[in-house]
Amino acid sequence: MSTEPKFAESLSPTISRFVLEELPLAVYDPNQPRRTRVPVASFAIEFLEKDEIDGRLLACAAGPVVLDTPQGPWENHLRLYIPIEQDGPSYCIGNPQDIRAAYVVITDEEAGTCKETAALANT
Repeated sequence: MSTEPKFAESLSPTISRFVLEELPLAVYDPNQPRRTRVPVASFAIEFLEKDEIDGRLLACAAGPVVLDTPQGPWENHLRLYIPIEQDGPSYCIGNPQDIRAAYVVITDEEAGTCKETAALANT
C-alpha cells in the first residue's frame, strides 16, 4: 500500500463528498436486522492509502463519521474500501456497488483489539 500526494489530493475530496451525499450509511444495532439509511452529518478522512489487488485499484479510507439520527448525533469510526479508476493524473470512484464499509469498534483499548460492524443500510 502507498499514498502518493497526487492520489490523496485527487481522491480525498471525492471520497468525502461521496460519503456525505451518496453512501447509504446506517446505525449498527445487533438487535435489528434492518439498517435504515440516515443522513451523514460529517466525515473526516484521517487515513487514506491506495492498494492494488488482482489488478484492481482500491482506496482504503478511514476516519470519524457522525450520522444525524432522530435520537441525535451518532458517532463512530468508518473504514471504507473503495474501487477506484485512474483517469490520467486524477482518480475517481469506480463502481459504487463494490464499496465495502464497516464501523471499527474498539473492544479492548489496553490490548488494542477491535471488531468491525456493518455500516451500510440494507433497507
